[in-house]
Amino acid sequence: MSKGKQKGPNGAPVRKRRAGARTWLGAEIELIIRERERLLQAAGAAATLFTTLNIRDVPREAREPVRRLGAVLESLPEETLTDAIELLLGQLAAGARVGTAQY
Repeated sequence: MSKGKQKGPNGAPVRKRRAGARTWLGAEIELIIRERERLLQAAGAAATLFTTLNIRDVPREAREPVRRLGAVLESLPEETLTDAIELLLGQLAAGARVGTAQY
C-alpha cells in the first residue's frame, strides 16, 4: 500500500477538494442567510403596509393584488412573520436613533 497522498477520481488531493467544498458551502450558506434577511425585510414591510390599508380606499385594479398579498402573508408561519416584523422594527428604531442624532 502506498503512503502517498490520497487522490480523488479527478486527480486532485482529497483534502483540497474537501476544503474547496467547505469554502463553497460556507459561501452558499452566507448567500442564503443574506437572501433570507432581504426576504424578511420585504415581508415585514408588506405586512406593515397591509395592516394600514383599508380595502375600500385601494383602487379597484389594485384590490386583487392586495388580497393575494394578504393571503401570502397569512400563509407564512407565525415565527417567520414575527421575525420579519421584528427585523423591520429594529431597522426603524435604528434609523430613528441615527436620524435624531443627525439633527
